[in-house]
Amino acid sequence: MTLLFAFVIVGTPGRWGTDTRWALRALGALMLGLLLFIHTRRRYILPQRKSHRPTKVWGLPEYQVNVLQRTAGQAQISNTSDNAGPAQARIFTSAVIYPAHVRQRLTERYDPGQRTLTQFVTIDAQLPSRDVQRLLNPADTATLQKSGIPTQRTTTSNDVSEGGRSDADTKQHPAVILFPVLVPRKGEMVDNLRVLAADGSAVPVLSYRQYLQLVAKVLRTLLDIAYGEDISNGNHSDALEAERTALQAVMRRATTTSDEADDHEGSNALYRAGHANGRQKLANPAALKLAAQLIKKLSSHYAVVAAVPCPVDGRFVVSYERMMTPTLALAPWSEGILSWLKARARLLLGSRPVDFSISLDNAWTTQSYHLIIDCQDGVFVGVQEAQGLVGYLDAHWNDRQSRLEQSFALEKTSPLLELTTPPPYYRFRRRAGQRYAHFYTRFFPEPREKLPDGERIPDVRFRFYEVPPGSVFRALIAAAAAALLIWLIGFVTSREPDPGTDVPAFLLVFPAVAAAWLGFDSQPRRLLEGTLAARLSLLATVLCSIAASGLFMVYKAGLPLLQWKVPPDMQILGITSTAWSVLMLLAVLNASTTGYAYLARTWEFIHLSARTDGFGGPKEYLH
Repeated sequence: MTLLFAFVIVGTPGRWGTDTRWALRALGALMLGLLLFIHTRRRYILPQRKSHRPTKVWGLPEYQVNVLQRTAGQAQISNTSDNAGPAQARIFTSAVIYPAHVRQRLTERYDPGQRTLTQFVTIDAQLPSRDVQRLLNPADTATLQKSGIPTQRTTTSNDVSEGGRSDADTKQHPAVILFPVLVPRKGEMVDNLRVLAADGSAVPVLSYRQYLQLVAKVLRTLLDIAYGEDISNGNHSDALEAERTALQAVMRRATTTSDEADDHEGSNALYRAGHANGRQKLANPAALKLAAQLIKKLSSHYAVVAAVPCPVDGRFVVSYERMMTPTLALAPWSEGILSWLKARARLLLGSRPVDFSISLDNAWTTQSYHLIIDCQDGVFVGVQEAQGLVGYLDAHWNDRQSRLEQSFALEKTSPLLELTTPPPYYRFRRRAGQRYAHFYTRFFPEPREKLPDGERIPDVRFRFYEVPPGSVFRALIAAAAAALLIWLIGFVTSREPDPGTDVPAFLLVFPAVAAAWLGFDSQPRRLLEGTLAARLSLLATVLCSIAASGLFMVYKAGLPLLQWKVPPDMQILGITSTAWSVLMLLAVLNASTTGYAYLARTWEFIHLSARTDGFGGPKEYLH
């Protein structure tokens, strides 16, 4: 391809004739394009397509379900005692199905990097006092002996050797809470996860095997409570078979690109076994409903479970951090040709994105939710919006009011708790030229299937701008210098083509060198970098400066090229040459548009920063 490229540039000897020379050049250019296409397809396109093939997933063997069932029937859930089993099961199930009942406050913070976002999530949780007492005081079984709830099975010596806890271990090791800190969808990878306690120390996280054992034990405990006795006593074979089906749904693996519908096979099997024809009334139908909801959730998701020490008051703080890679969303053609071109120009010119959105997936899992985007110094929040948020909240609030009216119409004296919660509330931190954005909401509703405008969680979008002067000011300086030099040398050269010195040629190259150094020699600034306006201005400065230097050498050498004159009765800022006039106008236009962008961004920053918040906060003075 190199020789073919040289042939297209050099051409054939002049004696071959003009027609032959251009025909051979055209043929060479066609062959070069074809070879370049083949090389690009083989070297870049095909390897990329092959690297994105679906990942093969091997399912767990069937006998693993039997192992889990035996584990659930032989060992207890609690790390400290037998009597804490129902309490631990209720805590884990509630934290998975109804996380907002346990999580009082959740703060989600993002720290932008070069091409990644580091997510920091802090969870402030409060457990029910009765469950905490059962965890901390396992010897007090008075509250456990209720009608319809079986006494938890005792631990045998084999259980201790296989992982059970003796009384001596119970005294030495305090009770822990097996708390799900993160419940992602199956197939979703969690990168560089760290779970931390309130003091910053690392918190142990259950392995996948331990997680499956925990789910099996929780499910068995809930089924025992629902049926009022140990379902493994031989009287509930259908319940054991439903439990097996449910565990198979939990163990089923998913691919990284799984978009399949949620698997309801396990939860439906539990419902069918509990409401089969001829069966007596369940001792605790609510426990069966919890078990079915838990299996329905864990059939499409998996939980990252941390072992958190159980405090006396039941309130604890746990946090986790992980790395995330934002998807680069290029503007499609449907948004207009200008948006399409600007998106591609940002990539070609190295202008890092300053616009990204965050999903409010964690908002409904807590009562009070805070989202903070903490960027670097040198940028400020320019735009913050949440399209679809008002419609989402309206849909849920109207649906709740309708269901509440139906509840009263049916003469229910105590409507469901979810129908009596306060209305949702949200607000943004006012823009004041700060580098961080803050979104706050409480009582955020959980998405509901088949609810118009209320089944998809909205996103919050933020756009950050550079704090003046920034890269636009540097581009303005280079553009103004180039425009001034081009006008000055064009003014002289249009009257005297050979000024007797080569200094103008060096002066014209200086803005190009300065523009390249100012725009591309600086260190990359994490996720947010120079603006597209600054990069385009610097590129225009380089092109104008190089063109002016070449035009000066053409005039100095006296070549009969580009020697057009403007009309005799017309001069453009004193320049009589048409070529110099066009170059000068392009340079002035570049400097003018860059100056306008700089003044507009500066005014916007001053306008946002000078607003008073009305709460008597700190002030910064400029004199």
